[in-house]
Amino acid sequence: MGRKGIQLTVGLVIIAGGLVTLAGVSFKQNLVYYLTVGEYIEQRADLPPQGFRVNGRVVPGSVVRAEEGIGVTFAITDGEHQMDVSYAKELPDTFKGGAEVVVEGRATTDGVFHASFLLAKCPSKYEKQGSEHPGEIPMDAQPPDSGAF
Repeated sequence: MGRKGIQLTVGLVIIAGGLVTLAGVSFKQNLVYYLTVGEYIEQRADLPPQGFRVNGRVVPGSVVRAEEGIGVTFAITDGEHQMDVSYAKELPDTFKGGAEVVVEGRATTDGVFHASFLLAKCPSKYEKQGSEHPGEIPMDAQPPDSGAF
């Protein structure tokens, strides 16, 4: 391999290394932990200072809207643990007491989780209503033979 080939190889290795490093740093900066309310509260002291996504249900009756402008404070729970959340943006239409929400943000020294993003999940109309089988359809029913084949 001549001098030009060595220079080309070294240059490509440097470029590839730079791209891998850039991808790794970008991935780490965009990494957001997804936790339940209980996991967040139990691990809060050991978690790195970056943002988190916390999943829970809005505690009914805990929603307090800002007197001026937009914004709201409320509590979310996983059934056992509860935490206070502050959100200073426009609320989605599906946000209400008892709704499942995912909040993304950071906790501050005042103990309140300050959300920069809020996703209010709405129940799907396709969720299973019950596990019972319709009585008018036999369990071993076969589709009717159309005779087309």
